[in-house]
Amino acid sequence: MLWPFSAILLGNACSIPGRHDFAGQSMHAPAVTPLPFEVRRAILGLGLSQIVGWGTTYYLLSLLGSRIGSDLGLSNGLILAGVSITLGCAAVIGPQVGRWQDRAGSRVVMTTGSVIIAAGLALLSLAQNWITYYLCWIIIGIGSPMALYSASFTALTQIAGRSSRRAISYLTFMGGLASTLSWPATAWLMGFLDWRTIALMFAGLNLAICIPIHLTCLGRRTIDENGAEAAEVIEAGIPREAQPLAFILLSAMLALTGAIVNSWSLLVFPVLIGIGFTSGVAVFVGSIVGIWQVVGRMGEMLLARRLSIFWTGLVAVGFLPIAFTILLNAGGNVVIGSAFAAFYGISNGLLTIARGGMVLAIFGARGYGEQINKITVAQNIAGALAPVAGGYMLDSVGANTVLDIMLGISALGLALLLVLHRHCARNGLH
Repeated sequence: MLWPFSAILLGNACSIPGRHDFAGQSMHAPAVTPLPFEVRRAILGLGLSQIVGWGTTYYLLSLLGSRIGSDLGLSNGLILAGVSITLGCAAVIGPQVGRWQDRAGSRVVMTTGSVIIAAGLALLSLAQNWITYYLCWIIIGIGSPMALYSASFTALTQIAGRSSRRAISYLTFMGGLASTLSWPATAWLMGFLDWRTIALMFAGLNLAICIPIHLTCLGRRTIDENGAEAAEVIEAGIPREAQPLAFILLSAMLALTGAIVNSWSLLVFPVLIGIGFTSGVAVFVGSIVGIWQVVGRMGEMLLARRLSIFWTGLVAVGFLPIAFTILLNAGGNVVIGSAFAAFYGISNGLLTIARGGMVLAIFGARGYGEQINKITVAQNIAGALAPVAGGYMLDSVGANTVLDIMLGISALGLALLLVLHRHCARNGLH
């Protein structure tokens, strides 16, 4: 899966996106240009660090949660509250982290984040009760906005200039492998290691892989320090007076989709088993979602020249209700489950690109770190509450009702995206 990515990254099949209308007709198509070496190095390095970072934090409880809960005497809802606490912390400190990254550059911020995440995972391996368990997730929550996607997107806007959207697409292409690699690897480790040893190993991965990458692949500079490159910085796509409404609409849409994605990543296996899938088929369906994430992101990279970022968002958000409609009629069938995985995986893969790209297109690259973290405050809060609520609803009303609710939320998110696009189009951004 990685060889086509390497070819595209070297400039053989990519382009810098121009202005587009919503139908995808390019108003002008800049010539194909290869990304500079420092940008390619940052994308490859950050892609690996995102696989490790996401795989060892947000995806950890999907399989280890039941073992941790049995050991500590906590219910599924209380265990899933760990990730909710992490998202809540990210919501609180995210804007400050983004402002720090805008001013200090990405190297120091992302390196610090990986150190903090490793410390939280190491403490998790020693947890003996709910107090230390939740303290671990608070620590991880402090490190997450410093080391995961929002920080990585900001790092690329500081390095890549007008190629930032393309760079973000390439980064998320690699990051989409996180669940595909981490879930099978974690399941394999669970065959002969206890959860504490696995958590300690995950801490070691953040120290051994992520920290060297952040130190060597990221620079110290910020956008304001680029001097001669200032003309290459992407400016805001709509007037200042139109930005508050765009902020509200985008924040609300991301909050709804974030509630679904964050709850699904933790509830995927109990929900699939609850609607009739066997354990083995459930792991298969859940794991191939990551492959379809990569497929969706590869398609976005190839078509970005012809499609506006709003088209990426339309596919991302529009595929969610289709996916849950399919799953509600799956009945434990592996083929129908695989069809769900395709629609959901493509949607989930493109949602990350759409978030980073729409913030860039609407608000510009200046102050991007603070802006993207402000916009995702509501998303993180919704993502913090949704897994806990979903866990209790799963116990009380069953998997099918949980899927009905996810279908309704995803449809509302699509409606908000359409309103956002109309507002931006009225103000000159198509």
